Amino acid sequence: MKKVLSSVALALAVAGSWAFYPNAAPAPTVYLMVVGSGRPGNESYVPEIVTIQPDGKQQVQRLTNVKPSSDRSTTDVAVALHHAELLQVNKLAAQGWRLVSVAQSTVGVGATTETVYMMERR
Repeated sequence: MKKVLSSVALALAVAGSWAFYPNAAPAPTVYLMVVGSGRPGNESYVPEIVTIQPDGKQQVQRLTNVKPSSDRSTTDVAVALHHAELLQVNKLAAQGWRLVSVAQSTVGVGATTETVYMMERR
């Protein structure tokens, strides 16, 4: 009986000490940004999508096939830009990135519109 009781006590002590065993640190969360930028109504401006990697490297995708030329094409340009942004975000989501937030702003005299997608991976 004494052996069983001491074995149980030893097993409980081992199990209890396991709770204080140092665990591996979780992988750090890293962030990535996708920035879509366009200036509707300006024929000389080419919309672009900039992807900023966690290490700061930037990849610029110029949408040279999207050219505003009339009032109606302003809407077409905005839709084409958002379509390209969506394709980029979906591509990154397939690689394990998760969308955290989206912010849109219109800045300046030329009404430059930017949409910023913040993505994370743990």
